[in-house]
Amino acid sequence: MNPAALQRQAALAGAALLALLLVIALDRSGGEPLPAVPPPVPQAQWETATVGIFGQSRLGETTACGVTLTQETRGIAHPVLPCGVDLVVSYHGHEVPTEVIERGGVDPESQFDLSPALADDLGIANPTEIRWRFAG
Repeated sequence: MNPAALQRQAALAGAALLALLLVIALDRSGGEPLPAVPPPVPQAQWETATVGIFGQSRLGETTACGVTLTQETRGIAHPVLPCGVDLVVSYHGHEVPTEVIERGGVDPESQFDLSPALADDLGIANPTEIRWRFAG
């Protein structure tokens, strides 16, 4: 056998030995898979929106999301977001968690509307600009 062929066989044998050692080292973990690293979760960004107030004249009615409007009902009406989406709204530094309880029914000059109880929680009596973000 020529020297080049012997050198090639020695290199292949060395690579095979290295692969075998790697398999043995990995098998010593007891067969337990390595814990998965969770993907990074992007931080929710604050947005601004002009909001109005809805529902005062609709007390006792049921929204498109199946919520009966009462004086204590807290939530928002949004023309696009689906029912139940969790949000956080903020006005003058006061943050309140809430959710979408009505589809549509939004004042034409607003991006979304607050229920009267939620507006009271935030200290809002008239259409105004607030900050909001998705919860989580």
